[in-house]
Amino acid sequence: MDDVLNVVLVGNPNAGKTTLFNLLTGAHERTGNWTGVTVESAHANFTLNGRAYRIADLPGIYSFSPDTEDERVARDYLIRNRPSAVINIVDASNLERSLYLTSQLLDMRVPLVVALNQVDVAERHGIKVDARHLAQHLGCPVVPMVASRGEGLAELRTAVAEVASERRLPAAHVAYGEAEPSVRRLQVCLIVAADDAGVDSRWLAIKLLERDPCARELTGGMFDAIVEEENARLARHTGQRPETAVMDARLGFIRGLARDVVCRRDEMRRRFSDIADRVLLSRPVGIPAFLGVMFVVFWLTVRLTQPLVDFFDSVFSALLINQTRVWLTARGAPEILITLLADGAGAGLTTVATFMPPICMIFLCLTLLEESGYMARAAFIMDRFLNGIGLPGKAFIPLLVGFGCTVPALMATRTLEQRRARILTMLIAPFMSCGARMPVYAIFAMAFFQRSGNLVIFALYLIGGILAILSGLVLHRTLLRGEAAAFVMELPPYHVPALRGCLEHVWANLKNFLTRAGQVIVLIALLLSLGNALLDRISGDAERANEWRTSAARAMTVTLRPMGVSEENWPAAAGLLAGLMAKEAIVGTLEVLYAHEEDAHGDAPFVLGQALKDAAKRLVAAYKSGGGVVAAECAEQQGCAGPQECSVHCGGLLNALRDHFDSRAAAFAYLLFVLIYSPCLAALIVLAREAGWRWMLFAVTYQTLLAWMVATVYYQLATFAEAPLHATLWIGGVAVAAVCGYGLMRTVGKRVVV
Repeated sequence: MDDVLNVVLVGNPNAGKTTLFNLLTGAHERTGNWTGVTVESAHANFTLNGRAYRIADLPGIYSFSPDTEDERVARDYLIRNRPSAVINIVDASNLERSLYLTSQLLDMRVPLVVALNQVDVAERHGIKVDARHLAQHLGCPVVPMVASRGEGLAELRTAVAEVASERRLPAAHVAYGEAEPSVRRLQVCLIVAADDAGVDSRWLAIKLLERDPCARELTGGMFDAIVEEENARLARHTGQRPETAVMDARLGFIRGLARDVVCRRDEMRRRFSDIADRVLLSRPVGIPAFLGVMFVVFWLTVRLTQPLVDFFDSVFSALLINQTRVWLTARGAPEILITLLADGAGAGLTTVATFMPPICMIFLCLTLLEESGYMARAAFIMDRFLNGIGLPGKAFIPLLVGFGCTVPALMATRTLEQRRARILTMLIAPFMSCGARMPVYAIFAMAFFQRSGNLVIFALYLIGGILAILSGLVLHRTLLRGEAAAFVMELPPYHVPALRGCLEHVWANLKNFLTRAGQVIVLIALLLSLGNALLDRISGDAERANEWRTSAARAMTVTLRPMGVSEENWPAAAGLLAGLMAKEAIVGTLEVLYAHEEDAHGDAPFVLGQALKDAAKRLVAAYKSGGGVVAAECAEQQGCAGPQECSVHCGGLLNALRDHFDSRAAAFAYLLFVLIYSPCLAALIVLAREAGWRWMLFAVTYQTLLAWMVATVYYQLATFAEAPLHATLWIGGVAVAAVCGYGLMRTVGKRVVV
């Protein structure tokens, strides 16, 4: 490992850092976490001219000031590891902003290569950067690039090899004007201390003048008196705080450098991004436009993937469940083996397969929105709402990540400066419907809301967002009081996403999701099938075994009765318990348990070829009928009463759901509970690590009770006409409990110190 040269990739968010990392490393990327923290990072190995390199991709940052966890991690990594080369990726279309980080790297005296990315975007905006002149000013190689197309990659590799092999330091440094004498005097005093700490003495002097607490830790406070003397002298001389004087000098250096190397056309047409932002970020249009965009995402997800869900379900059921059962039975396999392989592993893998269409579509839509630059605007649109609950607009980013998975959403809160804001964001992030809940919504939508499934799913996502805001407001006024920090965020220009990059991103996310979901679902399906088989064998009678299951489930279903889950529908309660391990396990649990109930009724002889042929016919018929509801002839073939009662999937899990949930109201109440109740075990572990086990226990209790209250109130209102007195008592009881809970939280909040 001594021959491996360490390279670090540093840059602002949205500068193309991840694209460059993938170009340099190819298919050898590996994702992990920095030791002791939860900031996501990536590192990989690559070879250049026969020499081995190890590259680390640091979190995207705007500076090395330790205001956020990302910035602290990035700076600590550079200090402790002293890389052979640092690649600083700079956005040519926004040079001044990018050079702030570059100036700090010059201060740190690290071997530096500047990758001047997005020169094509800059040229479209009438901006021309003189890379050769910029390299002369910085004293290090500057390589113009278009990372999205791989342009400039060969030149960058050559520059990195030269700098890394010689550990060549930049020949320039930032001049700090009126603060320069103080910097030099401190630098002389700090030579030995800086050498012991493994940092540059000039950088240490600058950071001490900026009152950087991390720099003080490096010196152990030994130079406090000298630093205070220089700070007082500098304040008297400039009439400014020392850190302000240093920052002004750095900004002056950056502005002067940018003016010297940037050429702009005299007449530039108004940028499309500016025109679009005037409309999309305005008060009357911003929120409706955002809701409209999200509605289109869910409409496309349901409309285009609903027939595919049925097709995948039918094909994989035929191959992995029915055909497996036929094949094993014909060879005299024991019943317990048939149950495990067909009803267990087969049903689990079939469920995973049905996830693929909706998950792939929603990942694709969100990736396109993110790559186009719209999602950054969404953060500004939501800033007004988040400020009302004591959060900065930056908190919208972790909430947005929560639409994919709650675990990285919780980790993304590290970018927030205030601990109070981090905890508050972590407590409301689970209300964002993660990708694992999407298959549950899709299956129920196809079973009960064939014509309005897209509206139902959109409503669930919208309700989750509303509950996140309301819960944040309650927590802000009770347990987590405080003011929001200022929110500053760069808006990248709108651009057409690169299709290849988007598809690669979708595939990586889909593969990761299906692998993780598949392991959980198949394992739970196997355990449930094994448990069912053992229970049947112990009881000696399938009917008696079902009686035992029903009796055991009454303890679970009794609390769910007010939200429409009957005692006979005990698999629904078992699905919720499985969802505590992983939300993707809910559908798999229902599939296995409902299928076990149906086994007693017997099946018609199974013919694989006919089953696959029928699946293909239903797929074609579904898309011919508009992608949402099958044609009338399909209803006639399957024996349904009509198109309204015939979903794309006739039979199997969807029919089982209709048999066990007595109404649409009960089904939607169940979906509300799935939306709101406790996050999965992996998310709870991260929450406990980030915020502490007390906040984790509070999150489980608060969200589960809220889920029960919301689902109960909805179901009682939906069925109010059937039993007005009964519904009134339940709704009144929930209201009293909510008021008491709010009062208790206000009382406890007076003693909570975050």
